[in-house]
Amino acid sequence: MRIFRVALFVGFLCGSISFDSVGKVVADEAILVEGQHVVLGDGTTLSPGAVLIEGNRIVAVGANIDAPAASRVQAKWVMPGLVNAAARLGVAGGDSEITAEIAPDFDIRSSIDLTSREFTEAANQGVTTAHILPGSQSVFAGTSCILKTTGQGTSGNTPRLFVERHGLVLALCSDPTSRNQARGRPDSIFMRQPTNRMGVMWILRSTFHRAQQNTDSPGVSPYAMKIIGQAMRQEMPIFTISRTEVDLRSNFELQDEFGVQPILVGGEEAYRTLDVLKERKSRVILSTTAIGADSRSLIGPERTKLRWNVAGLLSQEEIQFCLAGDQLLDQARFAVRYGLDREQAIQSVTAIPAQMLNIQGQVGKIAVGLDADILAFTGDPLEFTSGLEWIMVDGKLSDLGK
Repeated sequence: MRIFRVALFVGFLCGSISFDSVGKVVADEAILVEGQHVVLGDGTTLSPGAVLIEGNRIVAVGANIDAPAASRVQAKWVMPGLVNAAARLGVAGGDSEITAEIAPDFDIRSSIDLTSREFTEAANQGVTTAHILPGSQSVFAGTSCILKTTGQGTSGNTPRLFVERHGLVLALCSDPTSRNQARGRPDSIFMRQPTNRMGVMWILRSTFHRAQQNTDSPGVSPYAMKIIGQAMRQEMPIFTISRTEVDLRSNFELQDEFGVQPILVGGEEAYRTLDVLKERKSRVILSTTAIGADSRSLIGPERTKLRWNVAGLLSQEEIQFCLAGDQLLDQARFAVRYGLDREQAIQSVTAIPAQMLNIQGQVGKIAVGLDADILAFTGDPLEFTSGLEWIMVDGKLSDLGK
């Protein structure tokens, strides 16, 4: 990346941006970002456009802004930082409580290494905000968190927790069955349920029923049951890892029986249930999309069959969805190639995931009052030939090329 060279050149011209001893860009007062094209993330693009930043917040957006005292940073294309709604960044201490099928009290924060190189790599790809989910080896997998991938610490390149405990994650898929068995050594912790999808659904329904009736569940602590109760009362969102058609339809059974409103994570076979997803106004975090032509790129987890234009089909049916997972910007680029509207593609990696995570008042758009999380590109962000020129998180330009 050319962040260091670009910022140094701008600082030389303006005389008001300096580098500290470790390469972090420090603004004396305000920063004025001027772009030939400024994509706001709400379907609007200003050409030209300008964004005025004071501290860590955006204070003005317009075609032209008069701010003579502000440091100026220029770019060809500017857009909001990417929001990854289903990430596994920096997990170093194990992402699941494998000794229990019901582990809502497993907190993914305890397994995150904030010094992990994965955060720098994500930021280098334009991801400024990430929703970190626990693994899917337990039926009740645990609670998620949200963090900024960079912009903090003495170096300016350290991530920070943004929302410490966000939502309850359920594995409504075959993953919790992968190690379990009905026959084997009696001293193995994997001699247990579930051993199939029916067992996964039984554990979900029976546990929800006990929480609904406010009764104890064998082997589950009162604190764990309290978390489940909070999720059922919609005091925190529920995310269900659901990839296949049968898993997606199982969500509807939980919705009917217990009144929960899960956000579906995965959705590889959502094209098989478009009518029901639309009818129920479901929200889908599409975490695995086809981004290559080789056969391996067309097979997802659990051998799900990927399709080229699942995002486009969801959009046509007006089903709320966002893109998530690895290579987030490339997913948006390929989605446009397959038929998704370009403005919808931009919003599917910025404003819509922020809305699904209920943090739209802080990130996801370039708008007054929101955090100054901004990306600059050498060309149209949805073109494969465009490179990421610099990144700003919480109003700080950072040298992330190291």
